[in-house]
Amino acid sequence: MIVEPKEIILKNGKVLILKSPQPEHAQILLDYLIRFFHQSYRNMNHPKNHWDNYPVEEEAKILNDFSKSPTNFMISAFDGSKVVGNIGCFAMGGEFLKFNIRIGMGLETEFHNLGLGTALLNYAIEVSKQNKAHRLELTVRTFNQAGIALYEKVGFRRIGLLKETAFIDGEFCDEYMYEMIIGNKHE
Repeated sequence: MIVEPKEIILKNGKVLILKSPQPEHAQILLDYLIRFFHQSYRNMNHPKNHWDNYPVEEEAKILNDFSKSPTNFMISAFDGSKVVGNIGCFAMGGEFLKFNIRIGMGLETEFHNLGLGTALLNYAIEVSKQNKAHRLELTVRTFNQAGIALYEKVGFRRIGLLKETAFIDGEFCDEYMYEMIIGNKHE
């Protein structure tokens, strides 16, 4: 699914464009992923070098699949021709779960505390509502205080603790599970 581009103004006055990355953006999205994972890999699901040699053709295929999906979407924050943040929203599989959306996101550290995370999440919530989603969910590592504060700020509710879900740098880490009921009714 492709979302409509949306202009936002950060707290520092910088103007960014939130939009769906397309296959032609594969290299700049990979460049972002490499930078981001080297900064924040402990908050993600792969080691920091995971994207270092990832084929641009494979990333283009992923972006093409997103653009053709009726339910899944990605929104990237573009600072000119550079991606500085990203959120992916994935409908859960199966007929009974298709109204549930799983969210994963990340921002480059220089864009923390400027309103970008809030803007990305709020836009993803808006698009999810338009697409008749009923429930959003995400997990966050218990040590990611910035992420926890952001999710709670926009209205996500902590519903549980997942013990020892990730093995990072030689130790198991816990995660919190969060949800938001956005309330679209279905028959």
